[in-house]
Amino acid sequence: MHKPALSTVFIGATAMVTLPLSALFVVGLAEHWSLNITTCMPLGFYQRGPKPLRLKDGDRVYFCPPVHEHLPISFTGPSALVDAAPKGDNPALYEAITGLWLEHAPHGQWACAGQLMPFAKIVAATAGQTVEITRQGVIANGRLLPNSRIVSRVGGIPVIHLPIGTKLTIPKGYFWDYAPGTFAYTSAYYGPVPAKNILGSLQPALVIPGSQYWYTDKIQKEKP
Repeated sequence: MHKPALSTVFIGATAMVTLPLSALFVVGLAEHWSLNITTCMPLGFYQRGPKPLRLKDGDRVYFCPPVHEHLPISFTGPSALVDAAPKGDNPALYEAITGLWLEHAPHGQWACAGQLMPFAKIVAATAGQTVEITRQGVIANGRLLPNSRIVSRVGGIPVIHLPIGTKLTIPKGYFWDYAPGTFAYTSAYYGPVPAKNILGSLQPALVIPGSQYWYTDKIQKEKP
């Protein structure tokens, strides 16, 4: 019996993998899916929808990072890092951008400052609601958010964040974002986000449950 050449077998095996993936991306494009590969939320595809008519706790949204929305709130971290941000810029996000921690979108795809990829997060508090940052994690409206303890260092590099002990009421026109991943870059670092920055809503379409907990090696969290 004639045996297929190794190259033929390889091409056939590759086709078995690439064809379903190609079909998946075609479906995703038609259904307005976005692929999340960050440590914030479960890995996989999320379906984009319109902006929520009335923002509420628990909504999943994607939005432009508040790079130039510097509220009068305090940040903690090495003074040289905090003071390095241009006047009016958010110090935490300035550190993340200059440190190349954030993803960039293909030119023209998003209207976010600096072509930054939008963030995908969960709304944890809206205008008028209260938030407190503790060593155990973030408390929103009296509820401790799971896995929300501050990451103070990544790979030995200090991370700018809001100080432990911060208590605030979310201002009108803003919201507090959260994500359950092992290292989720959220409002606990850069503060409340303007609701006008929201681009739309998100719903899980095809995700891997629990996959937001994979990144643990180089992070140092605040001790409880």
